[in-house]
Amino acid sequence: MRSDASRWRRPLGALAYPLKLVVQTGLLGAALATLAPLLAGQVPVLALFESFRLQLCVGGAVLAVLGLLFRPRWMALFGVLSLAWNLAILWPYLPSRAASADAPGAGVLKVVSVNLWYRNDSYAPAVNYLMQTDADVIGLVEITPQWQTALQPLFARYPYRLDCMQTTPPCEIMLLSKQPFKKSFAGRIDGKRPSIVWGEIDFAGKTITVAETHLSWPLLPATDNAEATVAGTVEPEPLLGSDPLVQSQQGSAIAQYLAGLDEDLVLMGDFNSVPWSTTHQVFRAATGLHNEGPLVQTWPAWGPFWMRLPIDHVFVRGALERRDFRRGPYIGSDHLPVIAKITVSP
Repeated sequence: MRSDASRWRRPLGALAYPLKLVVQTGLLGAALATLAPLLAGQVPVLALFESFRLQLCVGGAVLAVLGLLFRPRWMALFGVLSLAWNLAILWPYLPSRAASADAPGAGVLKVVSVNLWYRNDSYAPAVNYLMQTDADVIGLVEITPQWQTALQPLFARYPYRLDCMQTTPPCEIMLLSKQPFKKSFAGRIDGKRPSIVWGEIDFAGKTITVAETHLSWPLLPATDNAEATVAGTVEPEPLLGSDPLVQSQQGSAIAQYLAGLDEDLVLMGDFNSVPWSTTHQVFRAATGLHNEGPLVQTWPAWGPFWMRLPIDHVFVRGALERRDFRRGPYIGSDHLPVIAKITVSP
């Protein structure tokens, strides 16, 4: 009997060793990825790991359980660390209440924002979806000349249109509205990235500003202004308290620009940042914008729910309140659309 048991134990051990190696390497990797953003001040690209805290929560929990199957079992603590650390950061952003219902008798502004994606040539699904939303204002990014042509069926319903496709280089952002714009702008901020398109409309007896923008990924370190000065392309300093990234410089440029616009503002777009990221938090503090509410994962559109990142946002400030926020269906883009209902606070 003993010889039979030992005969099976060796093959099983040989099969289990690769799994043990994968699990324990994953445990160590999850712990390192969890702590990596602490060094983003010295190595800016490490800020990217902030975006994946939700995935690190799931991975840490699964790996902690699997880690208990192998010696040394104390390595499972790396998974517990990843789960606990990331969950503590995510907790304020997890949905704690259902979206508010529309206030009785209150005016509701419905807005839609979507990154159409340069590579997306499925024009009909996107155009049909945007038509069906019957939104008051639509914000679009990554517009191409082909998309300009494909979107023409929308122009009858949305006769007021802002874009800066004819500029050099084109900004590839568009704003469509059922109502006329009282004042507007479309172009790059101070001639540099990011671009912004905004227009003032009448809503619920007030004049409000609706804007669309697009920020870069949190991958590039901030531009060195000592070098940029020579080229005549001085960028603003990154947002105070944020990581030294180009994305943070863009956020700083937008924050300074928005200070010159009306207080009642809706800002939409692809921000390429998650709500709990350092840049995102500092940007909210600097602009007075807020986007509390449920997490709406939008990228990549074809990924499962737990893999997608919430990087498309609708912010409001002033007397405006975002009472509902959700994602739309897959329309061929790598981003899902986001839809929000805006009301005026009492």
